[in-house]
Amino acid sequence: MMEWTDRHCRSFFRQLSRHARLYTEMITTGALLHGDVARHLGFDPQEQPVALQLGGSERDELSHCARLGAAWGYAEINLNCGCPSPRVQRGAFGACLMAEAKLVADCVKAMQDAVSIPVTVKHRIGIDRNEEYGLVRDFVAHLYDAGCRVFIVHARNAWLYGLSPKENREIPPLRLDLVHRLQKDFGDATLVAPFEVDDQHASSSKYP
Repeated sequence: MMEWTDRHCRSFFRQLSRHARLYTEMITTGALLHGDVARHLGFDPQEQPVALQLGGSERDELSHCARLGAAWGYAEINLNCGCPSPRVQRGAFGACLMAEAKLVADCVKAMQDAVSIPVTVKHRIGIDRNEEYGLVRDFVAHLYDAGCRVFIVHARNAWLYGLSPKENREIPPLRLDLVHRLQKDFGDATLVAPFEVDDQHASSSKYP
C-alpha cells in the first residue's frame, strides 16, 4: 500500500463503501518522530473507519507513534510485518520481523499499553521458501499471548530474496488452507485474508 493508499485514494475508496475499514500507507516510526506529523497523519473524517499502519521494531518508538495515531483519531493501529521490500528490511521491519516473534509481541504489548484503540498485525504465512505451518503458528501464538486478537494475513510467503516486491504480490500462490488452520488453533481471534478470484479481481474473506 506504500505510495498507494494516501488520503486521496482513501477518499475515493470511501465512495465505494461506507463501512469498509481503510488503511493508510505504511508509515515508519522515523517519519513520525522526525518528519511532518500533520502531513503523515492528517485525514478527512469521512474516511473513518481508518487504521494507521506503522512500520518499526522499537517498542518505545512504536508506542509513541501509536499514541500519536490515537490522538489524531485513528480507529486502529496496525503493525506491518508483511512487507518484503529490501528497503524495509534494511530498516529492520516488515516481513523480516516474522523471524522475531518475541520482539513483535513485545512491541504489540507496548502499543496496547499506550492506547485504548485496537492494535492489530499484518503478516505473511512464512518467509522465503520455509512453508512449514509451525512458523506462522508460532508467530501468531506469541502475538496472541500478548493480547492481539486481529490478524490481517497475506496468505503467501514473503520472499526476502529472489523476487521483487511486485512479483511477491502474486508469487508464490496463496495458501488459504493455512489461514483456516490458524482459525482453528486461535478460535476467538479474527483473521482477515485476501484471496484471488482471477487475474483482474480480488476480494477478501474474514474468519470466522
